[in-house]
Amino acid sequence: MQCRLFGKNITRSKSPYFHNELAKHLNINFSYQLNSIDSGDIEEFKSQATALFASEIQSANVTYPFKEIAIEIANKLDKSAQRVQAANTLVKKGDEIIAYNTDYSGFIQAYRNSREQTPGRVVLVGCGGVGKAVAMSLVDLGASELILFDMDEKKAQALANQLSDEDLQVTTANSESLESYVKLANGLVNCTPVGHYSMPGTPIPESWIGSQEWVFDAVYTPVDTQFLLAAKEKNVSIISGFELFFHQATDAFSLFTNTKPSPAELAEFRESHFTQLC
Repeated sequence: MQCRLFGKNITRSKSPYFHNELAKHLNINFSYQLNSIDSGDIEEFKSQATALFASEIQSANVTYPFKEIAIEIANKLDKSAQRVQAANTLVKKGDEIIAYNTDYSGFIQAYRNSREQTPGRVVLVGCGGVGKAVAMSLVDLGASELILFDMDEKKAQALANQLSDEDLQVTTANSESLESYVKLANGLVNCTPVGHYSMPGTPIPESWIGSQEWVFDAVYTPVDTQFLLAAKEKNVSIISGFELFFHQATDAFSLFTNTKPSPAELAEFRESHFTQLC
């Protein structure tokens, strides 16, 4: 079995290591390789993805900037891709290419492993591909309100429009109103790259953090981002981006290989490979 990852500037992705090492751990014959389209050209992605599924290769992951266009490659959308209107996983079954969004399922698993309570009132910063998946996850986890913020206000408004039929209150914040929303929130979510090794810092000023119940950071390199460390210091419950990465990847692996590793197998793999995955 073979799989490809489509994306832009993905040479440092941890996904090939994760999938290839998990396959070895489970004694599965599986090869996962990069297919970088550094131009970010959508038509080039469509052409390469179509050619891929016409070959013997039956599965692919999709990352920035192709997640939204990936659903156009598919003949059928799983509930997750339908909910988010974007896909990060494509699998050919028979004559059909099926689209999935394991960012959606991965965040739900990460949240449930960390908290029993519903999310409450949540400020979500960053309304791109991951932000959309996490927002839909929060809806289905029972969030009472989502406050959306993005430096590109059109992105925040577009996501708000997508959520308009959901059973919760949705608001967009701007730079002036964000502080008051943050301080009244139950949860804070970062779905921007801020905090990554290549973009150090925190998406929300540390002085605004402390009154909330929980925070999540989609960034997982480093695992302990400045944002999470600030929350932890103030006794706010944290959910690491590594949890999302791990669960979305294991969900995708199961779809690619038609296997479901046991909790014990995944725990052993995680413990032995944690350092290399971060």
